[in-house]
Amino acid sequence: MSLYESLKADLGTYSEVLGFDPVVVEQRSYPWFKMRLGVITASGVSAVLAKSGSATREGYMAELIAEIATGAPGEPVSAKALEWGINNEPAAIQTYEFSTMQTVQQIPFIYAHDMRIGCSPDGVTEYKTLEIKCPWNTRYHIELIVDGRMKKEYQDQVQFQMFVAGNDQVDFISFDPRMLRHVDYIVTVDRSDKYIATFNDAIPQFIMEMDAKLARLGFEFGEQWK
Repeated sequence: MSLYESLKADLGTYSEVLGFDPVVVEQRSYPWFKMRLGVITASGVSAVLAKSGSATREGYMAELIAEIATGAPGEPVSAKALEWGINNEPAAIQTYEFSTMQTVQQIPFIYAHDMRIGCSPDGVTEYKTLEIKCPWNTRYHIELIVDGRMKKEYQDQVQFQMFVAGNDQVDFISFDPRMLRHVDYIVTVDRSDKYIATFNDAIPQFIMEMDAKLARLGFEFGEQWK
């Protein structure tokens, strides 16, 4: 069974909890945002790894608690940089498929650890997941190509994706259609045992603190889907 088939089969088991079939959901649709309510995701994992008591860590925890307490997602980010990335992602996938001769399939979300953590890869191949970045600032695309310098935030996201999905490799792609010559960055990132150990320490601690705060408010994880 391919990675995609395995992830798709697992996702289908959550339909009873969610009240709809999550396999057919499209990313960034209302059901997709509902699937993420109160769940630690790749975009927020850097905050989980932040220093205990820091504003970044406490703020992210409060956001997740608010999603559970209200049953509604927070205000969506509508920054130009995010919009640019979303609009250019299909072209990045086409370029990746042409360069690697691999077929990319889509899965809306992946859960792990009793739905407490999850991620939305930008694509899935036979054995890998994809993380695609279309930088708003070409400078970051250049730095990746010339120096191989990946932001710490990106490293966190890529490793967390493997932690959630259980795969051993992620293809990281940086795509910028503004380049006068077609120069893309595709690199295979291997699973890091050091990162996995860090997640195994930090995530349960974060969840324990989050659940304690939920209890003080009279809520518990899972109510957001009832």
